[in-house]
Formats: sequence, C-alpha cells, structure tokens
Amino acid sequence: MNLWVWGRNYNFLHDMKGEAVPSTLQETKTRDFEDAGLLLNSPYFSVLRKERDIDLIISLDFSEGDPFMVLNTFLILYSFTHKKMLVIKKISAAFPRQTVKEAAKTCKELNIPFPEVNIPSGHSEKPKDFYVFKGKNTPTVIHIPLFNMVNCDIETWRKKYTTFQGPYSAEKVTDLMEVAGKNITNNKDSLLEQISAAFGQKGSRC
Repeated sequence: MNLWVWGRNYNFLHDMKGEAVPSTLQETKTRDFEDAGLLLNSPYFSVLRKERDIDLIISLDFSEGDPFMVLNTFLILYSFTHKKMLVIKKISAAFPRQTVKEAAKTCKELNIPFPEVNIPSGHSEKPKDFYVFKGKNTPTVIHIPLFNMVNCDIETWRKKYTTFQGPYSAEKVTDLMEVAGKNITNNKDSLLEQISAAFGQKGSRC
C-alpha cells in the first residue's frame, strides 16, 4: 500500500519540456503543498511575488480579537507599474499565533521586500484606526483594524461579533457595515495621501 502524505500531489509538470516551465518544477514526480494559513496565517506571501511589483497594500482587518493577529484580513493591493489592483480575502480558523510582525520577520528571512512592523505598546488592546508601515524599496502597508478606539467601544463589539457563531441577523450586518464603513470615511484623506505618496515613490525609482 502506498504511503499518503498530506499535501503531496502528483506533479503533472514532471519531465515536461519547454522554456515556459521552470526546471525546478520538472525535477520531481510529486510536489508538496502547504496551506498559506499554516505557513503564515496571513495572505501576504500569496501576493508578494516579484512579478507583481506591489507598491501599496491596504490591509482591512476583521479579526475577532487582536487586530495584529491577522486571523481574517482583506487585502487591497496596487501596482503602479502594471496599473492593476488585486483584492484578496483571507479567512482562516487556524490558531492566532501569526502576526503582521511575523510576516515582516519571515519576509526579511526570505529576502522579500516588506517594511518593518513596530506596534506601539498597548495598541493590541486599544488600537487606533489607521497604521502605516514603510521601508526602503518595500511596499507601503496600511493596516486598518476593524474595531478601534475611534469607531466603537472595542470590547463590546468584539463580544458582539465573535468568529464562532451562527449567521448574523440583518440588523447585525447593517451595524457591522456601518462601523466598518467609518474606517474608510474617517481615513479618506489619509488613504489618499498615502496612495499619492506611494505613487510618488514609484515615480522617483523609475
């Protein structure tokens, strides 16, 4: 009986010839795959391929607890070079052990451009509604916690909207959309400022 290994699949590119197929994908009969939520409970790595040349990441957190745990994140990315916007939604029920800071650390280890992430003390419990992380020759990362000190009473709303519960009522959906919407309307000027700055930074490198 063959031994089955989790995540291991037949490699249909094995021994396939052609310049379009990287040699590393032709060498083995099988390939091992790992869920991004297990590798790092964040969608960043799936969007940071060099070919995408990402300039700006807008990270809309909608986690139940610590907004820097990135259990659930909605990413909006833009490449000024390719003039393309990419939207990625990451939902994971994995243990909340990976953070935005861990993403920055792992990117550094893998030589992937990503800014340093320094979270001020106490901000996990009482986050602001707008964070900007920048670095030299890295994408600008904007992180917006869903529940924050500006738009609501954090503890009340975290208890009201937990991860493991039944479907939301129409009233709860409306209330949540209103609170989430405030994060954009309250920070409209800051968002436009950072988008303009990222565009200017790209222009200065061209």
